[in-house]
Amino acid sequence: MYELRVTRIRDLLLTALACTALGWVLANSLYGSLPAVHLLVGLPLLVLALAEVGLGGYLRRRIAHREIGSGLHETHPITVARSAVLAKASAWVGVFTAGLWAGLLIYLVPESSRLHAAEADLPGVIIGLIVGALLAAAAVWLERGCVTPPQSTLDGAG
Repeated sequence: MYELRVTRIRDLLLTALACTALGWVLANSLYGSLPAVHLLVGLPLLVLALAEVGLGGYLRRRIAHREIGSGLHETHPITVARSAVLAKASAWVGVFTAGLWAGLLIYLVPESSRLHAAEADLPGVIIGLIVGALLAAAAVWLERGCVTPPQSTLDGAG
């Protein structure tokens, strides 16, 4: 049986670094044909990050009060497992998008003094980078909150 392991921060950081390089290469070769970056480009990821922070707080409380189970007023363990999978996927999406935005930002900063489009795109790119990083952080927090204590601690024998 496959054991779901906690996402390692080191792996996320390495992926973000690789995506930053990829973002710079893509921006360097395709910037002239890309559409303008709007200020609200990161809004969907921000909504997801906020939802994951809320879900993380909820699940942490439920786990701390031992309210996980199949009873009427308990949170089902499958809900916790699905939340962990959502968090794992969101962490990767967050670092991937943050890395791409960072690569675009590295390209745009020197170009903003000579290209009006680059200067106009900077605020949206910065917001996209911040929101991608926030999504990754919220996802890691949610994922860490889905980890239950060892069974002996839940039974009161620990």
